[in-house]
Amino acid sequence: MMAQYLGLKAEAGDCLLFYRMGDFFELFFDDARIASAVLDIALTARGEHDGERIPMCGVPVHAMDGYLARLIKAGHRVAVAEQTETPEAARKRMGSKALVNRAIVRVVTAGTLTEEALLDSRSANWCAAIGEAATGVAIACADISTGRFEVIETSPDRVSAELARLNPAETIACDGTGFAELATATRPKPDFDSAGGEARLERLFGVATLDGFGGFSRAALAAAGGLVAYLDHTAKGSLPFLRPPRLSRTDAAMAIDAATRESLELSLSQAGTRKGSLLDAVDRTVTGAGARLLGLDIAAPLMDRAAIETRLDLVQRLHDDSGLRDLVRGALRALPDIGRALGRLAAGRGSPRDLGQLRDGLDGAWRLGERLDAIAEPPRLLAELAPQLRGHGALIDLLSRALVPEPPIDASNGGYIAEGYDAALDDLRDAGAGGRRAIAALEAEYRARTGIAALKIRHNGVLGYHIEVPARAADPLMRPESGFTHRQTLAGVVRFNAPDLHDVALKVTQAGAHALTAEAAHLEDLTAKALERREAIAATADALARIDVSAGLAERAAEGGWARPALVDHGCFEIEGGRHPVVEEAIARTGGRFVANDCKLSEESRLWLVTGPNMGGKSTFLRQNALIAVLAQAGSYVPAASATLGLVDRLFSRVGASDNLARGRSTFMVEMVETAAILAQATPRSFVILDEVGRGTSTYDGLAIAWAVVEAIHEDNRCRCLFATHYHELTRLAERCDALTLHHVRAREWKGDLVLLHEVAEGPADRSYGLAVARLAGLPPLTIKRAKAVLDKLEAGRAKTGGIAAGLDDLPLFAAAAEAEEEKVDALRTELDGLDIDALSPREALETLYRLKGLAADGA
Repeated sequence: MMAQYLGLKAEAGDCLLFYRMGDFFELFFDDARIASAVLDIALTARGEHDGERIPMCGVPVHAMDGYLARLIKAGHRVAVAEQTETPEAARKRMGSKALVNRAIVRVVTAGTLTEEALLDSRSANWCAAIGEAATGVAIACADISTGRFEVIETSPDRVSAELARLNPAETIACDGTGFAELATATRPKPDFDSAGGEARLERLFGVATLDGFGGFSRAALAAAGGLVAYLDHTAKGSLPFLRPPRLSRTDAAMAIDAATRESLELSLSQAGTRKGSLLDAVDRTVTGAGARLLGLDIAAPLMDRAAIETRLDLVQRLHDDSGLRDLVRGALRALPDIGRALGRLAAGRGSPRDLGQLRDGLDGAWRLGERLDAIAEPPRLLAELAPQLRGHGALIDLLSRALVPEPPIDASNGGYIAEGYDAALDDLRDAGAGGRRAIAALEAEYRARTGIAALKIRHNGVLGYHIEVPARAADPLMRPESGFTHRQTLAGVVRFNAPDLHDVALKVTQAGAHALTAEAAHLEDLTAKALERREAIAATADALARIDVSAGLAERAAEGGWARPALVDHGCFEIEGGRHPVVEEAIARTGGRFVANDCKLSEESRLWLVTGPNMGGKSTFLRQNALIAVLAQAGSYVPAASATLGLVDRLFSRVGASDNLARGRSTFMVEMVETAAILAQATPRSFVILDEVGRGTSTYDGLAIAWAVVEAIHEDNRCRCLFATHYHELTRLAERCDALTLHHVRAREWKGDLVLLHEVAEGPADRSYGLAVARLAGLPPLTIKRAKAVLDKLEAGRAKTGGIAAGLDDLPLFAAAAEAEEEKVDALRTELDGLDIDALSPREALETLYRLKGLAADGA
C-alpha cells in the first residue's frame, strides 16, 4: 500500500494528498503533520518506512468538505485520491489480498472550487491566468462555479491593477516570466503557447474558429489556453463548465489601481473584511448571484455612457415604482442559486438537490418573467432581460415530474425520484416494501414460535438481515432442530439466520439495489438533459442577477434619498449635498446626522486646495466624491441631492499611507511611489484625490514637494483634483494658478474647546487648529502648554526673520520648562494650603483671590 501511496504522492507534487481508505481520507508523512496542525486533529502513526514510524491522520469522507475548506483557507492545495474499483472487483482481479486501485481524480485549489460549503455565496471565485506575447499581455479569468469566462487584453503596467480588480482566489503564470511573482502557482511554458491555446479553445467549444467569440490577440490566446490547461490539470481531464469567453479591454472600465482600491475600501475595508466597505454599504441584493454581480460592477465602473444610462433607466423605474420593486425583490428572494447549481452539475459534483434547485429556480424565473412582460413601456434593459427568464418549460416540466419536492444532497440512499415517474421503479419499491412487511410478519411469527418477546430482526452492512435475541434466551435457538443458524455472539446478544428470512431478505436487498440503480440512471439522464440547456440556463441566471442588482440599488437609493447622476461629455464634476455612504451609514447607526457638502469642479475650478484642521472632515470629503464617481459609472444612484458628472477614465486616491516593509519601503516612500504613479498616468479626464502630500519628510522638503505636485497637476495633468493639505503656504498658488481655488473645512473654538463643523466653505482656513485637536485627542495639558510656547517662538521668529526655526535657541528644554512649571504649581499649592478660609474677612478674601490669580497667571 505504501508503494501505491508514494507513487500517488509523487504525482500530487506540492499538494496534500487525501488517500481514500474505506470511509476515511488518510494523510501520511509531512502531509499528516501539516494537516493535523491546521485541522487540529490527532496525529498518530502506522507501520514503518525506512525504519521509522509513519505519521498519519485522517478525516471522514462524509465530512471532507469542512476539512477541505480549512486547508484551502490556510493556503494549501489538496489532491484527492479515490478508490477506482470496489474491494470485490480487486479480489476478483488479484485474489484475497489484492490492493484496491486508486487514482488522483481531482486537485482542489482555491480557484477551482464548486462545492457550496467551500464558497462564499456573495463573492465571485476567480481563477486567473496571465499570458503574454510579442503583441502585449492578457489576463484570462474564470469562475468555474458559474461558468463565467472572461479575457482582458491589457498592458504590462496594468496587470497588477487588473488583478486587484478581480481579486482572484488563484493566479497562474508561466514559469520563468516576469509575472511569476504575481502568481500563486506556475505552469510550464507549453501551457501558455498561443497556438496551442487556440487549438485548446476550439476543441473545448467545438468550433473550427474562434472568430465568433471576438478577435483574440496572441496574448489573449496564451492566457486563455494557459487557464484552460490548468483547469484541465486540476480536474484530471474532466473540464468544468465554461461559457464562451467574453473579450474585454481595460479601457472599457474606469482604471483604478490597487492602492486606490485599498484607500477607498471599494470591496474590502482596511481590516480586510467586507464589512465597512463601499460594497457592503451599497449592497441590498437578495440573492447570492446579485451580490456577486454588484461586486463586479463596483470593481469595474463602465466607460460607456450609453451602457451606464441603460442600467440607470432600470434602476430609476424600480426606484420610482415601489410596488414593482417589492414584487421583484420578493420573487427573487425565494429563488435558489441556479448558476452555482448548474456549475456543480457540469463539474460532475452535482446532487439531486442541485437538480431540484434548477427546477425551482427556473420555475420561479418563468413566473417572474410573466409578470415583467405585463409591464407597460418597460426600460430597454428590462425588455432585454425578461425573455431570458422564460423558455425552459420542457425542462421544468420534466424535473417537476421526475423529482420529489425536496430532493436530498446525498444520492447514495435514493429516494429522490418521484412516485409515478417510472412504473418499473415503483414496482421495485413496492417489492421492497412488500418484503419489509414480510420481514415484520416473520419477526412476529418467530416471537410466537420461540416464546422470546425480545426477539428482533435487524440489519447491518456486514450480516445483512439477521435475528437477534438476548444472550440469556439464546440456548433453545442453538439446538440443531430449532431451524435457526448461529451467526455471531456478542456480549449481551446472540445473532442467528433462518432459511425463510434469507429468502425474504434476498428479495428486499435485490429490489433495493435495483431501485438504487434505476434512480442513479435517472439522475444521470436528468443531469444530461439539464446540461443540454446549460447556456440558456446560465443566461437566465445572469438575467436574474442583473435584475436583482438593479432592484437592490433602487432600494438603497430610496432608503438613503440618493439621486440619479446626470452624465455629460465635458469634464465637470458638480455635486450638491454629497455624502460618504459608508460614514453616513455608521453615523446613522448611532443616531447622528452626516453633514453633506457640495463639490463643483469645472474647467475654471478643476483643482481645489482644501485646508483646515485634522478630524475636520477633509479626508471624508475627498473620498466621498471619489466614491460618487465609482457609483455613478457602475450604474447606481449616488448619495447626493444632485450630481452632474463627466466620465472619469482613471481614478486615483492617495489618502494616507503605511509602511511596506516587505518591499523595503517606508511610509514616505510609499507615498512618493503612489504620487509618482498619479503624475505619470492621470489625464484631463481623470479624477484625483490627494491628502497631505509631503508630510512624511522635513518641513522644507515636504512643502517643496507638495508645491511642485500642485503645479504639475494644474499645468501638466490638468485633471479634476481635490488636494487637502496643512501647508498653508500653498494657498499662495491661487495667485498663479488660474484653475486652482481655495476651500477649507470649517471649525470654531468655543470657550477653549474646538468645535468641528465638517462643512466645506470657500477660501483658506484662517489658521491651524493643531493644538486644539491635540487637546481633543487627550495630550497631557503640560505638553499642550509646552507646544504652545514653542509655536509662539516659531511664529515670532518667522515674523521677525522669515526663518521658521528663529528664536528657538533661548527656549529651555522640555525637562527644564516642566521643572519650572512644577515649581509654580508648588507655590500655588503652598499658598492654598496655608489659607484659613473661615478666618478671612471679605476684604482679605478678595485680596487673597487676586494674589492666587496672579500666581496662576505666572504659570500660564
